[in-house]
Amino acid sequence: MFDVVEITWVDPSGSLGSLVAAIKNVPYSDDLVETVTLYPPPEGEPETEEEWLALPEDSPYLDGPQIDELPASARDALAEIEDSRLLEVVRRWTMDPLCPFRDGGDVLDLVQELVALARRAKENDELLYCWWIPG
Repeated sequence: MFDVVEITWVDPSGSLGSLVAAIKNVPYSDDLVETVTLYPPPEGEPETEEEWLALPEDSPYLDGPQIDELPASARDALAEIEDSRLLEVVRRWTMDPLCPFRDGGDVLDLVQELVALARRAKENDELLYCWWIPG
């Protein structure tokens, strides 16, 4: 069984990256949360336009899902945030255009769940993973 937090509309680099930026109190950048794609396997990704066009309609390279491994730095940013800063971080995150949420109360609960997950992962020397549908 996997330890998970179910979220809709959060992608690992964009919206989760903007949360990490809010936690670190730094400007968002595309390389703040650099993930490693595990599935579909990068070594099987089509390289030419012809290969892309030849993919079957249900190919995960076209429509997902995708599984990304988040860097330890993202896990640690979430795990190490002080509880006293969570409301401030939620306010900052919900003002970011990359944040898919605007209701602070529900977002606070979500961030608390992510922080707890990251703390458990760090305690067990594990990383975080994101299963998502790009697009």
